[in-house]
Amino acid sequence: MPQHAHRPDDHARLCDLSHGEHILLWAFRAAAFGAGDCQLVRRQFEESCGPLGIEALTALTVFVRELGLSGRRKVTLAAPGSYRLTRDEQSVLALFAAAQAEDYARLDAHLAWLLADAPRAPFPAAACLVAQALSMSGYVLRLPTIEAARPPEAADDGTDNVLAFRRRAS
Repeated sequence: MPQHAHRPDDHARLCDLSHGEHILLWAFRAAAFGAGDCQLVRRQFEESCGPLGIEALTALTVFVRELGLSGRRKVTLAAPGSYRLTRDEQSVLALFAAAQAEDYARLDAHLAWLLADAPRAPFPAAACLVAQALSMSGYVLRLPTIEAARPPEAADDGTDNVLAFRRRAS
């Protein structure tokens, strides 16, 4: 069995997320991989966030679409259904947690990282709408307690099921 260096995200798993974080990441992945109109995701947001559910899901879909269109770097996402969380997915969760906590400096820092550019509309507004809809329904998104990590490295053992969220052609 090949040995590989321990990476800080080796233990980042979907099962470690709170219910609200799971809902958010599930919908984020679905939108990124072109399944944002999935009825299961829609129903989850409606049931979880009540009257704000569809507005929150729409805002999240706009966030993901704009990230794909205007981001200056590839955002690495695990395949839908994967139990693994990438560093970028952890950053996405931290971004929405910062929005929920009204920590706008942290929100901007995570946006700048994901975009590889200065934060701009519609990202903060969309993040705040989604985060507050989850909060109003009792779903708390946890702020990470660790420092930012170095950029992800590609796995060399062939077991990495991570896909790049690519910019779409204009």
